[in-house]
Amino acid sequence: MRTYEHTWPNPNNISCKADRLENMEKTMQPSSRDDLMFEAAYLYYVEGLTQQAIGTRLGYTRWTIGRLIEEARQTGLVTITINHPRVQTHHLEKQIAAVLDLDKVIVVPGKHDDGRDAVAQATAQFLVNRAPLRSLGVAWGRTMTALAKALPDHWSPGIKVYQTNGGPTHHGDNEVSSSISAMARKGPGIAYTLPAPTIIGNPDLGPQLMAEPAISRIFDGARRADILVYSPGTVSKDSILVQSGFITEESIDSIRNKGSVGDILSHYVDATGRPISAQLERRTIAYPLHLLAQAHLSIAVAGEPDKAPAMVAAARGKLARIVIIDTTTAEAILALTSKEK
Repeated sequence: MRTYEHTWPNPNNISCKADRLENMEKTMQPSSRDDLMFEAAYLYYVEGLTQQAIGTRLGYTRWTIGRLIEEARQTGLVTITINHPRVQTHHLEKQIAAVLDLDKVIVVPGKHDDGRDAVAQATAQFLVNRAPLRSLGVAWGRTMTALAKALPDHWSPGIKVYQTNGGPTHHGDNEVSSSISAMARKGPGIAYTLPAPTIIGNPDLGPQLMAEPAISRIFDGARRADILVYSPGTVSKDSILVQSGFITEESIDSIRNKGSVGDILSHYVDATGRPISAQLERRTIAYPLHLLAQAHLSIAVAGEPDKAPAMVAAARGKLARIVIIDTTTAEAILALTSKEK
């Protein structure tokens, strides 16, 4: 009877071979090492071989090949280029998210004269991707008007849209005051608008109005909203609160001198996102900032570089977890935060 005998490889011999190969790697001359690095990188990146297959072909372990490939990248022998328009904006997104501790940053290409429309389109797409939504809280303004125009019909059937700050008593552009209704109409859904101006003259009347059921019910709805979205305002004579007559041109200088960098839902805030005046707060009919900080999801939107200070304040005050901005605003934010270091 014939017998067959099979001899299994000695694990110690395999280990010794690997050790010999590693020792060969250490004693390689610079020129031979560069050649080997080139061979490994070429086979990996151009021919698409695995590190194991390259090691078998060249007579080295896959760990050695892995180190050579990594060294090829570190020394510049291999450079990786991604040819996509999102490369630049993606880099800005990562930088700003890290600097301001944000959950997400969306940067879209834009120029100074079309940034508002660009971020409105991006915000509309973000909302459509999240649809269907049960409810949405919105602060009126020029950017939100652009958002209302950018939203498609039937974007979120049955949605409830809550106005988060009192409405304008007059403004040259009637579309600004009707933007909340437009968002709901396109849903199609229901708009809940505030029957009060956003800033009143008598500070004693403010708390009473805030407690009125017609107003408090809307704020209760905003508190339960899936998303709160707004665009901060600037501390300037061109701001919509000045243009709408809520703040005089003389008052805006005083507000700036008190340290305000912008308004968030009509609340004038400092660089940390805190209100700059208790008395002005009593005159403001708007969703409270401490509740905005507790929102399920808060989004700040800006397509104008002069809104950079207010956007930074929103992030630092935890009044926005996501920001949607254009490249010029992104660069302004990075320039501002780098000066503070």
